[in-house]
Amino acid sequence: MKLLAHLKWRSVGYKLFILFFASITISIMLMGYLSYHKANEIISSKVSQVAWQTIQQANRRLELIMNEYDNRSLLIFGNKEIQKGILGEYRDSYDQSYNNQQIGKFLSNLVNVKNDTLNIYILGERSASYRFTNTGFTELPMVSKVEEEQDWYKQIKAANGQVVWYGIRSPLVQTTLDQDNKPVFVMGRSLKNFDNLNQTLGVLIMEFNPELIQQFLSEVDFQAHGTTYIVNQNDTVVADSDGSLSMRPAGLNLPPNPSGYLTDRVDGKDLMVVYDQLKINDWKLVGMAPIQNLVSDSRKIAYYTVYLVIGFSVVAIALAFLFAKQMHKPVRMLLWSMRRAREGDFDVQITDERKDEFGMLYHGFNTMVTRIKDLIDEVYIQKLLKKETQLKMMASQINAHFLYNTLDSIHWISRIYKVDEISTMIFGLSKYLRISLSEGNDFVTVKESVELLESYLSIQKVRYQDKFTVNMYIDSAMLNHKVLKFVFQPLVENAIYHGLENKRGKGRLDIRWKLDGQILHFEVEDDGIGIQPDKMAELTAMMASDEWEGEHNFALRNIHSQIQLTYGKEYGLSIASTPGSGTTVKLVLPLRV
Repeated sequence: MKLLAHLKWRSVGYKLFILFFASITISIMLMGYLSYHKANEIISSKVSQVAWQTIQQANRRLELIMNEYDNRSLLIFGNKEIQKGILGEYRDSYDQSYNNQQIGKFLSNLVNVKNDTLNIYILGERSASYRFTNTGFTELPMVSKVEEEQDWYKQIKAANGQVVWYGIRSPLVQTTLDQDNKPVFVMGRSLKNFDNLNQTLGVLIMEFNPELIQQFLSEVDFQAHGTTYIVNQNDTVVADSDGSLSMRPAGLNLPPNPSGYLTDRVDGKDLMVVYDQLKINDWKLVGMAPIQNLVSDSRKIAYYTVYLVIGFSVVAIALAFLFAKQMHKPVRMLLWSMRRAREGDFDVQITDERKDEFGMLYHGFNTMVTRIKDLIDEVYIQKLLKKETQLKMMASQINAHFLYNTLDSIHWISRIYKVDEISTMIFGLSKYLRISLSEGNDFVTVKESVELLESYLSIQKVRYQDKFTVNMYIDSAMLNHKVLKFVFQPLVENAIYHGLENKRGKGRLDIRWKLDGQILHFEVEDDGIGIQPDKMAELTAMMASDEWEGEHNFALRNIHSQIQLTYGKEYGLSIASTPGSGTTVKLVLPLRV
């Protein structure tokens, strides 16, 4: 109960308990279900394969029976006396009587080998026909036109000597005897003339006792109360164990594969269907059994799985309580410390040392509280400094106005006394200071930056006289865009002081402002003394490094750093130089509207 009091429904501990319990329980249930499903699938597959093998073995036995029937028909097919009798090639009546005796004796011996032959009909188209039954041998007239027009007769003749199998059905040849109307296993084949195999002499009909086939079908056992029967290519049952399905549609729609197994739903029941095609014809031996009976052993697995799920769920509850308690304790400690900090106690520290994620949280909390306390102290100091800065800024603005007025006075005095060099330099310096200060703004327009450079160059031209010429190209489309204020003039200054000042003869300074989309490409090119390889290597390393040390190249470092801090690492400076030929410095940065 004490734990339950801690694990309130709003608390993290309660949610962890629910999450942990639900995760384990669902995982166990899912694992149990998948295990049972997989086991059931494996059992079904194994049972199906066993049933399939059973059907294949039974099919081999069935083929032996039917091959034996086929062989008997071949003996009749090749009997010379039967050929002679059908053709009526007798010398006299005695020869005919003797021939009939030989035929009767042959058929009697053939039937007596096995007692499963019920009737043999030899229907001749030339002279005579014969019938042998359990009542004896009888010579009959040649086949009638009515019989020749029967479908079964035409079908047997069309087979051209091959066996036509009909399965278990009513006799093809109708007689007046009652027993002849009982179902029999029927086969037939046409009889050929030995002297001319393209000539058909008649047809042979053999009717066998169906009990052998029916008993065979009833003995095929899947140990699952299944059913076995034979179907033809039209999905019609041609033989079953009790005759209840003979000559009826099976309703299975078996695939064209010669052998295999599948599941089907028949009369609302899920059945396992195994089949194997006979080699002697296109019939298929089919076995069916309810899947529920085949996989009855899987129920035990299902019960066992349920018991395991229940047992592990109980264990999951205990583990969830223990886990929630262990997880909630450090959370409560962290919450208590945070409450203290919220109330203003920034000296609070969590002293519990842990090596897990909570230990990292404790360390982060302690660092955060300490940092907040330091920031509070810093903010207080900054307020004091801000007031002092504001006073200094007011003073600097007053000084700037005073400086403008003073320089303006000097400019007009120099013009009055016609000292043009001083007037030009003072005017340039005044304009330079005005744009540089620009009310404390860090960004100015490109136009103002150009004016700033022009003011600076006007001062330098007075100083250096004709030491160098300046060529400046500006894309007018960018004049109203804004850029950083103090990144262009130092590059021009470096070109003059380090490139052109020490050059012998007159130099050239080219300044280009080029626009590429919204990107400004600023280039300063001089034909001065250039940069030595070792110095160039130092500059290249400086540009590629994030940590610059020393006092050298301060202007370049400052400009490059300022550009990357303002616009990003993809912008900045690049330098190319050839000793004795000059230097080109390129600056790339995006424009602002």
